[in-house]
Amino acid sequence: MQKNIITICKKELKDTVRDRRTLVAMVLMPLLLMPVMTIGMFKFMEKIMEDQKNQTVKIVLSGEENSSQLSGMIRSREKLEIVQIDKDAREAVIDEEIDAVIVIPEGFQEKIENEEAVNLELIRKSTNTKSENVIFIISAITEVYNSQILQERFSDQSINPAVLSKVTVVPEDVATEKETGGFVLGFLIPLFIVMWSIMGGQYTAIDVSAGEKERKTLESLLLTPVKRAEIVIGKFLAVSAVALVSVVIAIGSFYVALLYAGGLGPMNTTGNAGVGDVAVSFSIDPQALAILFVVSIFLILMFSAIILSISIFAKSFKEAQNYIGPSYLVVILPVVLVNSIPGFEPTFWYFAIPAVNAVLLFKEILIGTYDWGHILLTLGSLIIYSAVAIIIATKIYSKESVLFRD
Repeated sequence: MQKNIITICKKELKDTVRDRRTLVAMVLMPLLLMPVMTIGMFKFMEKIMEDQKNQTVKIVLSGEENSSQLSGMIRSREKLEIVQIDKDAREAVIDEEIDAVIVIPEGFQEKIENEEAVNLELIRKSTNTKSENVIFIISAITEVYNSQILQERFSDQSINPAVLSKVTVVPEDVATEKETGGFVLGFLIPLFIVMWSIMGGQYTAIDVSAGEKERKTLESLLLTPVKRAEIVIGKFLAVSAVALVSVVIAIGSFYVALLYAGGLGPMNTTGNAGVGDVAVSFSIDPQALAILFVVSIFLILMFSAIILSISIFAKSFKEAQNYIGPSYLVVILPVVLVNSIPGFEPTFWYFAIPAVNAVLLFKEILIGTYDWGHILLTLGSLIIYSAVAIIIATKIYSKESVLFRD
């Protein structure tokens, strides 16, 4: 039995290596696409954010005569261009000809002198991303203006301006560089592992099942003195091997590119440029790497058995692709959802949900948390799901009414 399984597995792997389409999906795509997708995406985002920060925004300043002091501060601000337009200012904002309108209302100076509250109107269009810069700039100007007004009032009343001293929050991040790096990797690596666990072996699974139906070679294979279970297991091992190679290449190329590119830059924990920047280390402990590899193997086994079952059921290569596409979305959507919920704290039984459990476990391990209850439940559930999927595939192979359905 073992010899037959190995023979079938070798045969399918040999056919896979000869198929250029499968080689592209298994090797070239993860090897080239992962660094481009990840590093390129983050560098592009950094450039866009930097360009946006340095952009000069155009505004209309209305009611300058109502406060020469405030309007002077606005005019002297860099990255803020005051323009004159012939049309209605609000319409110009709607048409995005200007980025915002600042309106200093009538009686502004009188209210300030009478120590009354006064509003400064800012008209913007939220879909215009440059208008966010206007809010930031004007907020900074008004903060300085308010401080000056208060100091003047206290000075007039012979009160020491030192009473304006305020409490400043100085953040200190106690997370280590490795924990911060693991937190970042926890958003990326689990998703990539799940994605390539399916995509890596997809073409091989389709080719060894639905593809054989189209080539009319399945009948001759079934006529050999080999048990159906041996055929299924041999094909299953071939699909799993191809998927494992794809995952290793994808994660390896991503990780090497990440280190070679110097990471994703310092993380900012406060939202203020230059404040709260912390160093990030993307090193992974050998223990964490070993657990990731073992769990990934069982995840790959489960997905390989599932897509093989789907492919066996299909009548043609194209039909198998149509079946696998929706099933791929069914897996990826919950994974993406769970992976993107901030502060999500799963209960114990979440680690029994296929694919989701692996993502949750990967995130824990990458930040240095080793909960052996979660690890064992994840491994146990994946083994059970894999066994069930293999049994289903064997049952499908045992029914000629399904294999050769019209």
